[in-house]
Order: sequence, then structure tokens, then C-alpha cells
Amino acid sequence: MKRSWKRGMLEERKLRYDRVKGIPHVREPGNSKRRFTGAWRAFMPVWDYSKCIKCRRCWLHCPENAIKWKGKPVWNPQVCKGCMICMEVCPVSAITKVRDRHDKK
Repeated sequence: MKRSWKRGMLEERKLRYDRVKGIPHVREPGNSKRRFTGAWRAFMPVWDYSKCIKCRRCWLHCPENAIKWKGKPVWNPQVCKGCMICMEVCPVSAITKVRDRHDKK
């Protein structure tokens, strides 16, 4: 079993994904701030600050660091990929999702 797993890993390393048209890829992990991946998003989070208890869970769990904390959550639409993890971890349902139309603001 271990041999086939290692062989599969070696074969996967030989694959090249560079410059393949139609396949989005990120060469460096954690580079969303430089790449502006917000165009990938289908849904976007919307905060109801009257419900927000400032627990910072949305900020803590955001995998792309698209939420900054400035006394309240401040969302960066250029970085957010729309995973909606922030909505899932909010204990008071202060975050809802809406379809993103990608309008120019």
C-alpha cells in the first residue's frame, strides 16, 4: 500500500499546471491579497451590525484574511472568495449571503 501511495505522489509531482488555459491556479499559498480573487465569488457576505456581538469569529476563521477588525468586521471584496465560512461560524446569524453581481461600485 505504501508503495502505490508514494508512486502516485511521484507521478503527481511530474504534472505541470502552468499556463493551462481555463484552469485557475494559485502558485503561492496565501497570496490572495496580491491576486484580487474576489472575481471568483458567487455569493458575498452582508453584515447586520445591529445583531453583531463583536465575537470576532468571522475575522478569526476567514481563510483568505478578507476581514479586518476595526471595532467591527470590515470586509474586503477584492480578496473574499465567497466561501461563506464567516456566515457559518457566526453565533448570532449576523451575516447573510447574497448573490454577488460583481457590479462596479
